[in-house]
Amino acid sequence: MATDGMFHLRWVPGSAVSAADAESVVAAIQGTTATRLQPMLVEIVDLCMSPGAREILTGARFVSAVALVGATVVDRVMAAALLRDQDCPHRYFNSVDAAREWLSHLPVPDALEGSPV
Repeated sequence: MATDGMFHLRWVPGSAVSAADAESVVAAIQGTTATRLQPMLVEIVDLCMSPGAREILTGARFVSAVALVGATVVDRVMAAALLRDQDCPHRYFNSVDAAREWLSHLPVPDALEGSPV
């Protein structure tokens, strides 16, 4: 986690993200948050994500907001699939700085009652 209170996940461009990779991300974030969810910025440039990884990342709410950053039309399509049906604030950006700025202005909930964290 960065010093500004948000998670920043940068996948190496060209990576293939498996369900095990996604489970590791969720477990790591859940292991660092007690009762407060934090926003997350995710760089998804030139990423290939398995259906299992998408299911894990969209299945439970483990962050307060999500900003996805990409550079191509394919990245935008990937973001649309990941952000569909999310119950937290979410948005796609072409710039890390713009994504960070947007996330920094969102309120962070103390906890989510009744939601699996």
